Amino acid sequence: MPRSSHLAPPALVLALAALVAVLVARAPLAHAGELRGVVVDPAGAPVAGAQVVIDGVELVTAEDGSFVLPDGPDRADDVLVVADGYELLLTRLRAGRPARLVLTPGAGARGVEVVALAAAAPFVDQPVTYDLGAEAIRAVPGAGNDALKALQSLPGVARIPFGLGGLVLRGKSPRSTNVFLDGIEVPLLYHFGGLASFFPTAMIDGLELSPGGFSVRWGRAAGGVVEIRSRPARIDRWRVGSEVSLVDAQVRGEGPVAGGGLSVGLRRSYVDAVLAAAAPELTLAPRYLDGQLRWDRGSETSPGGRWTALVFGSDDLLTFTQDADAMSGDDGLDLDYRSRFARAALTWERQRGPWRYRATPSLGADEVALTADGQGITRTTIPLALRADARRTVRDGWLAAGVDLVGARNGYDIYNEPPAMPGAGEPDELVRRRGARWATDAGAWTEAFYRVDGGALGLRPGLRLDYLGLSEQWVVDPRLTVSHELPRDVTLVTSVGRYHEPPVAADLDPAFGNQDLKASSSWQTSVGVTAPLPASSSVGVTAFWDRSRDLPVDAVTGATAQAAGGPQGGGAAAASRELTEEQFGSYSYRENTGLGRTRGVEVLVRKRSGRWSGWLAYTLSRAERRADPRLDPTWRPYVLDQPHVLTALATVPLGRWQLGARVRYASGNPITPVAATYFDTDRQDYRPVDGPILSERLPAFFQLDLRVDRVWRRPWGQLKLFLDVQNATNRLNPEGVRYNFDYSRRDYTRGLPFFPSLGLEYVP
Repeated sequence: MPRSSHLAPPALVLALAALVAVLVARAPLAHAGELRGVVVDPAGAPVAGAQVVIDGVELVTAEDGSFVLPDGPDRADDVLVVADGYELLLTRLRAGRPARLVLTPGAGARGVEVVALAAAAPFVDQPVTYDLGAEAIRAVPGAGNDALKALQSLPGVARIPFGLGGLVLRGKSPRSTNVFLDGIEVPLLYHFGGLASFFPTAMIDGLELSPGGFSVRWGRAAGGVVEIRSRPARIDRWRVGSEVSLVDAQVRGEGPVAGGGLSVGLRRSYVDAVLAAAAPELTLAPRYLDGQLRWDRGSETSPGGRWTALVFGSDDLLTFTQDADAMSGDDGLDLDYRSRFARAALTWERQRGPWRYRATPSLGADEVALTADGQGITRTTIPLALRADARRTVRDGWLAAGVDLVGARNGYDIYNEPPAMPGAGEPDELVRRRGARWATDAGAWTEAFYRVDGGALGLRPGLRLDYLGLSEQWVVDPRLTVSHELPRDVTLVTSVGRYHEPPVAADLDPAFGNQDLKASSSWQTSVGVTAPLPASSSVGVTAFWDRSRDLPVDAVTGATAQAAGGPQGGGAAAASRELTEEQFGSYSYRENTGLGRTRGVEVLVRKRSGRWSGWLAYTLSRAERRADPRLDPTWRPYVLDQPHVLTALATVPLGRWQLGARVRYASGNPITPVAATYFDTDRQDYRPVDGPILSERLPAFFQLDLRVDRVWRRPWGQLKLFLDVQNATNRLNPEGVRYNFDYSRRDYTRGLPFFPSLGLEYVP
């Protein structure tokens, strides 16, 4: 590649970003303040669970009616308060003056949706993030009433074949993205098949997606971060709600318990029962189950602080049985897949003057198992974690520091043929391997945010130190964000930072793994501009660059030109491998020889209010890999590289009806074509000869999703009927390639057809 196509080294980019920011920033800006208050009814009783929206930031009042925004502006002119059974309240707040907000009883607030889709906070102190309010994304067409599936409609997110779960952010592998629920790391975001996420939408307060360039608070990941915020229970009285759709049913309840608020939920799919009733001869039985419990007591400003206990879990099971066929000689197939995890955590939060403290210890258990025709693999993990941090507000910003500890027991039970090893022939016998190993990851971080040049310029330096137990190495990650506000409410944010990602336990299997495998690293840089547009709209444009090294690569199949059926074959098979890699591992001998590079531009145009609302998200990017420069210097597309990804969606209310539509377009994933064939006399079949690796692409993906909602409001609650139709045009999008016996004809494996989701939700 010509030298001019390379971006400047990270250190030079960092220096130029700081210099440009200092020279350009001029306009003064008010110092950050602390906005706090209490929401009460006319009799002075606190109103718990009320939504307080301050400059796009959503807060929920505690059981004593209090709320606090530690780092808000000195003055907020538009503060919206929403609570069931009360009229809407629009007011203003000033820092340093605790407010007493009195609500008026009435029905005006029932059913009101507070929509928050923000690419940045009022004063940006971090690279672009996408913050979604739960109520807004519950109505996203094609999401099936699932808030977390709406993540796939945001910029920087590539499309996963067949709608399977997982997130590919800015050309990174799904294993490179970490998901946290209230600060607790979650091993799996979606149930199998991507039918639903592990946490129901009704219990979500909001979520935030950072596709790259995230804070030093998060480590051991080189992709992105998803932060999910669960909703505290309302404590005025007990409520029981439910939801029933074509694929699952759920029940939930919330109310006062032991001086605090308790919310519980349980959901189970019944696809297995439907298939058994409709086609008894079909022996495919998929089902998923998840449960949640959250208990809160106190508030951040009360003497004892706020205590939150959270327990949640997920269990997926898929069985498939195919009887032997005497006519065809087929021996049949028995397959069982299971994936389950559970987490329990206790969080303490305390706000005392300018200081804010938070600590979350947690304990978990994971299991993933796959058995087919007597061969199988089972992996278990028991993680014990602690996250703790302290933050102090100062005159022109804030200071923060914390620790991030995870100790885990990783066990395995494998009975099958070992994978091919470098310099060895193909294995031909089954081997059983059992064992376990302990590993501890320890991280410490510190960062600060400080405004200079009259408050127009913001500097956010951060430093993270990690000890990675599996690879037994120390790593240091410096990061810096420079932000400033320009005239006409335009904001410019530049960031640069280093990120490390450790190997997974499955890659270090004592029987065949590389015990010397180390962490991979990447330098990430981004420059983002946000600006307002007419008609309550705005636009955000972010250019990003990433350079990775020491990526783990299969030493046998991934570093040589053998792609047919291998990791570089592309299509649906390669995508499935990427999705399951973190749970099962690559099941191969890997070496740190890989290089990666990604560059691109994200665009988000959004309309927040008015007759209709929605957004248009477009990502232009290229993600490339080099398996082993010593053997092959060629840069090739990443198997999930999609140069163009476009999503446009809009919703419009029509009385008690709401209509919505989503259009999705994405470039086809790369594939390796078959250039020729030959007849193998030893195997007595035709064998393919690969063409240039990942040199072709599948046809482009296109899908239209439609949604209709109807709401009935009654004194005893609210009924919501929704019809969500995915792929309304029944377009059979190609997801993979298949050939006939002699490779003379090529056909496509087609994606999901027309899929309607009909459901009824009851909210008391």
